Amino acid sequence: MKKLLIILIGMLVMIPTIVSAHTEITSSNPASGQVVKEDLNEIVITYEGKIESLSTMNLVKDGQEIPLVSVTPKENQLIGTLSSPLENGAYTVQWSIAGEDGHPLKGEIPFTVQKEVKQEQTETKTPVTTKKEETKKDHTQQEQTNKETTASSINFKTIITVGIVAILVIGLFLLFRKKR
Repeated sequence: MKKLLIILIGMLVMIPTIVSAHTEITSSNPASGQVVKEDLNEIVITYEGKIESLSTMNLVKDGQEIPLVSVTPKENQLIGTLSSPLENGAYTVQWSIAGEDGHPLKGEIPFTVQKEVKQEQTETKTPVTTKKEETKKDHTQQEQTNKETTASSINFKTIITVGIVAILVIGLFLLFRKKR
């Protein structure tokens, strides 16, 4: 009986670590919602754990994909190299990775480039309020996407936890039934 109790406690302690084994973002440059005010030549996303070589990212501005020179997964980072610094505007990094556990994850990181414009270019500059409104819409969409991703991740974790607990309960029931 003591052995069974020790095994049960051990399983309950291990369940949260098994369920939370998915790789998540720890940081990114640029960060979500960041306003970049200087030249940006590289996009770096850092994850909690090692990522697989099939991981990728795309950069999108106004629905058009901006080509990246290279996308390189290194250990726990995904690095996208740009051919030239980005122009002012609202951008979204769309990333897709496979973590060490093989679980595929996708997400988006919205950010805005707002470098100072030289005197000659001030006449052709788009009003800042329009860009801010677009950025707010992008941020709202990103927050919704993040909430949906988090919700689906939590639902998956909950299903796994409930399944493991159910198996343990059924196993204990059958074990005690055999002893009687």
